[in-house]
Parts: sequence; C-alpha cells; structure tokens
Amino acid sequence: MKVKSGRFIFAFATALVVAASLSFAGTRSAKVSMKSFAVTLDSPAKLSNGTLLEAGNYTMKIPENTQSPEVEFYKEGKLVAKVPAEVKTEPQKNPYTEIELNKMGDINVITAVDPNGWPERLILGTPGG
Repeated sequence: MKVKSGRFIFAFATALVVAASLSFAGTRSAKVSMKSFAVTLDSPAKLSNGTLLEAGNYTMKIPENTQSPEVEFYKEGKLVAKVPAEVKTEPQKNPYTEIELNKMGDINVITAVDPNGWPERLILGTPGG
C-alpha cells in the first residue's frame, strides 16, 4: 500500500510542476516585433532625457504597432540609450533618413527622426512635450 501511495504522490507532484510551468510560460510577455534602421551622428548629441550620444553609427530600434513607443539606440550591438517617442504618420514615405536637431547651449538635442522609407516621423522626448 505504501508503494501505491508513493507513486500517486509522485505523479501528483509531477502534474503540479508541469501545470505550474505551463501557467508561468503563459504569463511571459510575447516577443515584441521591432523595426530598426541605421543613423550616423556627425557630432555628439543629447536626447531629451539627458543621455549624450557620441558621434558615430547607431542602430535605432522601435517596437511596431504602437503610437508611444520607447526608441532604443544601439552602438556596436550594445544598448546605449532609450527615449520615449511619439509616432506621427506622414502623407508619404521619407526619401532619406533625416535627424532633426535643436541647439541647446553648446550641444545639439535630437528632437525628431524621419527614417528612410518609412511613412512615419519619430518625435523624441516626452510624448506631448
């Protein structure tokens, strides 16, 4: 009798572990689809959150299908900055990538990016601000 109850307890415990694993797997967030494009900064520039980006080549990544995403900046494959953005739909696709800068004191601040081939404009900084 002890052998049968031991097997039952083992089977029950195994079933609980499997159920818990499946439940946990269901609560993980789905992988977000990201769009990306390359930008080159000819001189250092700041983001609205104060992060300074040195001159150089960056990959910008943005989650798809959201109007208020957080744009990520990567340099040599490493995440170096994040900044909130607002996506504005344009009437036509951008013919080339354009970075809009505003001079603040002695440094440029990136305020918007128009990615090449996209019908959107990314307004960087606090949405609505």
